[in-house]
Amino acid sequence: MADGWIPTDRVISAAGFVTSLGGGSLPAPVRAAMNEAAGQTYPPDHLQTWAAAEIAAATGAESGWVTAGASAAMTIAAAACIAGTRRPALDRLPDTDHLAAEVIVQRGHRNAYDRAFRTAGARIVEVGYPYLEGVGLTYEWQLEEAFSERTVAVGHLALADGQGIPLKRVCELAAAHGVPVIVDAAAELPPVSNLRCFIDAGAALVAFSGGKALRGPQGSGILAGRRDLIESVRLQTLDMDVDAGAWTADEGSEPPHHGLGRSMKVGKEQIAGVVVALQEFIQRDHEAEADEQARWLETLVPAAGRIGEATVQRELHFYPRLVISCLGIEPARGVAARLADATPSIVVPHAPLRRGELVIAPEAIVDTDRPLVEAALLHEQ
Repeated sequence: MADGWIPTDRVISAAGFVTSLGGGSLPAPVRAAMNEAAGQTYPPDHLQTWAAAEIAAATGAESGWVTAGASAAMTIAAAACIAGTRRPALDRLPDTDHLAAEVIVQRGHRNAYDRAFRTAGARIVEVGYPYLEGVGLTYEWQLEEAFSERTVAVGHLALADGQGIPLKRVCELAAAHGVPVIVDAAAELPPVSNLRCFIDAGAALVAFSGGKALRGPQGSGILAGRRDLIESVRLQTLDMDVDAGAWTADEGSEPPHHGLGRSMKVGKEQIAGVVVALQEFIQRDHEAEADEQARWLETLVPAAGRIGEATVQRELHFYPRLVISCLGIEPARGVAARLADATPSIVVPHAPLRRGELVIAPEAIVDTDRPLVEAALLHEQ
């Protein structure tokens, strides 16, 4: 392939493994697995059976499925909780006018990504109050009051676990009503222990991003959970270009129509890539990686300190952060804009700019780009 075939300039992501910047670079074993899959033909359903066993082994779940990102995982998880393996219900989604389709969510857990539940036809039932220390939280009686014959699941944002009723207790309350809990754990890796902790707490389905710290293909995700619910996901995702007679001989029933998950299909390359990424992720020493990144950020403090007060912080994130406190929002935005105008463009997280902070997240910066980041900071003096 000729050089320069990509019609845009690359960027250095100093914002971490974010989707808006294409995630991070893929490790060599992941690229090799994707290339091998791309060179052959495999039935995706067979690859998903292999992936299910690998996901189950890594998470402690009964089964698993490779999805087109964590958001897609939450959509087909909600669809599985609504329809199960009932063919008529699967065929109707996302039309849920005559189906139980309520997903309870603590108000402090609401976020833009829970639209994924509504994409499946679910109706979100909020309980509790927005979380403000000393002002708002969710009480157990509020969650209990929300359960009804229309409830199909409880949605839980792992990032907000400390804001309201914690997951383990949510799972206990939901189990008493026979209701599964879906956990959005998209960005909750590392540590490796988080692969298992949500299932261990009692969650029925857990969604992880494949394209963040797992360092799999950017458009991939993992759904781990109960075998019966993953079977629903499988039925939603199958391609129905089959002969009904041949299908009956193989499956023992008529084939379902194309399901909701058909619009969220993943290719053989993504399945192979994310499974190998999962295997690699488990083997890596993430603590050592974070320590090394912190040491590199410390070398940037003298240059960054001439822009504003610079410190390396490790309290709020697994990976360390170089935080430069500027004089206000506009100065921070000004430095960010100049870094973005560098060649190659260096993009920092946008949210801290509203606090007047410039932040450098190191995890997606490859070693060969580190001198470019340092030079850009020195240029700001």
